[in-house]
Amino acid sequence: MRVRLGPDLELIQLPRTEALGDYDWFDLEQAGTQVGKTRCRIEPGQFTVFSIMVYPEFEGQGLARVVIDHFKGEHALIVADRVRFTARGFWLKVGFRAESIDRYVWHRG
Repeated sequence: MRVRLGPDLELIQLPRTEALGDYDWFDLEQAGTQVGKTRCRIEPGQFTVFSIMVYPEFEGQGLARVVIDHFKGEHALIVADRVRFTARGFWLKVGFRAESIDRYVWHRG
């Protein structure tokens, strides 16, 4: 499944395969070039983000925020699990609250 996030930005959900493990993977493409990826798990009632990465040469453009904003439109509960120390500020800036030292949560409404 491909979702347009902007004029030249697309989020592509990869099909689940045994090789990718028990995760849902999304590639982020800008003008046809892969610029990042996200490892998640989609479950009834909860969407969990285990990692979101924008490749270094594309950082600073707000791309990760655009991806999280899209997920917020699709899911009422999002959990950022296993958050690294260096990423805590990002999760707070995009509206999540710390539930524990490495788990951040966002609820719609």
